[in-house]
Amino acid sequence: MRYHRAFRCVARGLVGVGVVVALSTGPLAAQQAAAGSSSRTLGTGSVSPEPAPPVAWPQQDPADSLYKAGRQALSRRAYRKAVDLFRSLRDRYPRSGYAADSYYWEAFALYRLSSTEHLKEALQRLEVQRERHPSAGTLREARMLATRIRGQLARRGDVEAAKRLAREGGIVAGTRAQVSEEDEVRLAALNALMMMDNEKALPLLREVLLKRDETSVDLRRQAVMMLGRRRTPEMEETLLEVVRNDPDAEVKGMALIWLAQSKSDRSFQALQEVIQNSEDTELARHALIALAQRRDERSAALLREIVSRPGSDDEMREMAIMTLGQHPSLENLDFLRELYPTLESVMLRERLIYVLAMSKRSDIRDWVLQRALDPNEPPDIRRQALFMVARGEDVPVADLIAMYDGSDDPEMRGQLMYILSMRKGPAAVTKLMEIARNDPDPERRQQAIMWLGQSKDPRVAEFLMEIVKQ
Repeated sequence: MRYHRAFRCVARGLVGVGVVVALSTGPLAAQQAAAGSSSRTLGTGSVSPEPAPPVAWPQQDPADSLYKAGRQALSRRAYRKAVDLFRSLRDRYPRSGYAADSYYWEAFALYRLSSTEHLKEALQRLEVQRERHPSAGTLREARMLATRIRGQLARRGDVEAAKRLAREGGIVAGTRAQVSEEDEVRLAALNALMMMDNEKALPLLREVLLKRDETSVDLRRQAVMMLGRRRTPEMEETLLEVVRNDPDAEVKGMALIWLAQSKSDRSFQALQEVIQNSEDTELARHALIALAQRRDERSAALLREIVSRPGSDDEMREMAIMTLGQHPSLENLDFLRELYPTLESVMLRERLIYVLAMSKRSDIRDWVLQRALDPNEPPDIRRQALFMVARGEDVPVADLIAMYDGSDDPEMRGQLMYILSMRKGPAAVTKLMEIARNDPDPERRQQAIMWLGQSKDPRVAEFLMEIVKQ
């Protein structure tokens, strides 16, 4: 699992201060049961089934079409669209038989979008489901999903998420059961000495951390935890030595976590050294997450260097792009826009589009819209750019209609119909009626009729009656 080895150290190392980190342990069992044929290949070569909601069940439910559309969006991994569809289902039909479970599936789509903001929003949806629908059929799956989300947040430094995991027993953290009785006595003595006299205890901790044999691994992990709680220059120097030279990945990862708590120049240099020079890719990614917690220009400059560096690990570059987007200075946004044509990876381009589309700068949003209109862009890029920008009211309906008429991509046309269905005013409804009446593709006509069925325009009922009588 991505970052598994580097992050496992946090779960074991921070228990002494009430901080634990949940580790992803595989897909939810219920999601495996509901999964379709699609799958996602992970970095380790394993395959995780992509879940989808069960087929529609309440008969004659007015939200049936929205639920089916949300289900289809999840099966296509169109997570942003799925979020909007399940949210729209509740807004329009709060008493629908699908409303209770829609919170879970919206939360799952947000979880797949994976940014910190989306993860926190997903937890909010699951909490609302628990409060309003205590008998929901997906409540068990929701609790499991919430645990995974808090694990993701805890790995990114969210202490509250980690504490909640500890309170609810989401994981069992700590290594004290693995420490020998003799080591337990030594640890207790060190801990007591630290409380009484740091000057005497610190040399002993450093002596422990100089050990390199396998039998002292657990002792070294506990020593890192004790040392990390002290904010001293000696602490930083010793932990940096651990990061550089300890043979155990978990010990190094724990030392890096504690170093990241300090905002000093020394801690920045440690993070920079690991990111730029470490041969342990997982540890380097971990250092990048720690770097993301700093909001200074020096950190931003290092992130820009990571993204620009040819041959860099794509996951490292993706993380750096998302982090720069969370700190949208003028320099960062302009840098990302200029970087776009140099990126060969479609995945990185999609991430960059997503980040820039969040900007409120009109020139940046116009640039994103141009990606949707550019026929030379890959279809996936065009669809994502369109969806991210056109959801807002700043793109006139007339422009959406022109995009629809000028596109020959079935998926983009379907996306445009959905966006038109969300717009108010007669022009969007008129276009949907035109599609429903004249489009040569029967499936597209059916989609247009489905969206018209959600409209409150008084013309729609008469129009649908005409269709029935044909």
